[in-house]
Amino acid sequence: MTMRRFIFFVLPIIVLLPSTVYAVSMGNFGGKGGTGGMGSVGAMVNKINIQTPTVGVVVFSHNLHGTNCNQCHPNIFKKKSNSNHVSMKLMERGRSCGTCHNGRKAFSVTGDCDKCHAGDIIFKEEDAGNVTFSHSSHIEMLGGCDSCHPDLFKALRGENKATMEDMESGKSCGGCHDGSTAFNVAEDCGSCHDI
Repeated sequence: MTMRRFIFFVLPIIVLLPSTVYAVSMGNFGGKGGTGGMGSVGAMVNKINIQTPTVGVVVFSHNLHGTNCNQCHPNIFKKKSNSNHVSMKLMERGRSCGTCHNGRKAFSVTGDCDKCHAGDIIFKEEDAGNVTFSHSSHIEMLGGCDSCHPDLFKALRGENKATMEDMESGKSCGGCHDGSTAFNVAEDCGSCHDI
């Protein structure tokens, strides 16, 4: 084999194969496959669902953050599933997302929780139909997270279970949906439940 063929055919395979195998093994965290219909940037998955232990899923978008991989990988984030979990306290001290989201480069991780943590939440209810809670519409009406958190709802997944009777007595959604502040939880079930 001539040196020219080696440089044009064999060398690229030697260089690219390990990273391609690694990216494909990452599933939804890299490679071309597994985007789940969420789009991709080149050979990179655009949206990644990051499950937090306390406040649900954060959807991270590579499109919004740019495509210069070396800005974040591997120094800030390892390209490996479930290897980048840090607390909000550590982010506030400059780790993980807080490296850039420090109030100078980008909005701070302190405050404005809804920029990252305010997706729709689906409450599964077999008897009356699921309820899809929209953070964005409630934040738009109420102006911020502190209208509901932490007094009515702890920002912890699974910690806010309430029956319809609880709500009718002013707990949970019934804190506002009382018939005077907002429609009453005892009326029109179809306003919340997928019937």
